[in-house]
Amino acid sequence: MIIDSDIDEIYENSMVSVEKLLGKQVLITGAAGFLGRYFMSLFHLINQRHPENPVGIVALDSYITSSNTEDQSWQRTSPEIEWIFGDASIGAQLPNKFDYIIHAAGIASPEHYRANPLETVKVAVDVTRSLLEKAKTDKSRFLFFSSSEIYGDPYPEFIPTDENFRGNVAARGPRACYDESKRMGEALCWIYENYFDVHACIVRPFNVYGPGMMPRDYRVLPNFATALYRKEPLRVYGHGRQTRTFCYVTDAITGFLKVLIETEKPDVYNVGNPEPELDMATLAKLFSEISKSNEGFELVKYPSSYPEDEPNRRCPNINKISTELGYKPKVDLSDGLARFISWSQANYTDELTN
Repeated sequence: MIIDSDIDEIYENSMVSVEKLLGKQVLITGAAGFLGRYFMSLFHLINQRHPENPVGIVALDSYITSSNTEDQSWQRTSPEIEWIFGDASIGAQLPNKFDYIIHAAGIASPEHYRANPLETVKVAVDVTRSLLEKAKTDKSRFLFFSSSEIYGDPYPEFIPTDENFRGNVAARGPRACYDESKRMGEALCWIYENYFDVHACIVRPFNVYGPGMMPRDYRVLPNFATALYRKEPLRVYGHGRQTRTFCYVTDAITGFLKVLIETEKPDVYNVGNPEPELDMATLAKLFSEISKSNEGFELVKYPSSYPEDEPNRRCPNINKISTELGYKPKVDLSDGLARFISWSQANYTDELTN
């Protein structure tokens, strides 16, 4: 289960956005994914607190990478929610008229997109275009989930990285299906904004984490949590000196809502937490300290299933979203990791981690 207090926190941080959602119709793709479940839980809370003016939701997911273990029974019985199992492109074919379209579907885990390269390209390019056509017809506000991966491996002088950096990305290789398709998705948003007057905003998330990240996501923190559950050393790929920053999910969802609802004109925004930037070996030590694990960590070679050539550093410049929309991350890394560790050890099982 997602932590109820996290959803309360997002609600309290997003009152301006919540007011503008009341009575509106929303299409969300990737609704069963990590971020999608937070949006769905927030919409559910909004409708509980404002039954006289609920948000109408059409939720789409194909479960290619999403987990169906979450208790979402309320979604199946709520009269305000229409749940559709299937390809996200179905959303463009629906007769419903939407005020907001949240395109959160995507294959974001490196291990999953290496295994599913064509599906990765399809959802970021083909589905994005079809949903932008729907937004054009309905005059919807549109939110495209891009990625910090579109920056590739930034040059040192561009770290922290702002939205104007054009990227240092390989068009060929195991990561290209994800990186380049997200870049093309952004180009489509720009075209529909400038040629068809669609309010198409873009968010570039930087390492969002929190409860709800399942073991088979195969990213660093679920991998650490799986090792903790198994009482094994934490495994750090490569030399362990590659750096990242991490944004707790409540802060991230608050930022995403601001971009979707509060922007005056469509634009692109980094959403993340620039502090602290730390290497993976240091992250493993901090994770062990907070979890009180005595197993330590070990450096291991990259597995064959994990795409090579990962960026050496990644850190966002968030001045744009902070200045224009008043966004400010509130959850520090130690607090966020404690929440995630507590949740994962209560919810991971032998079946999920094997």
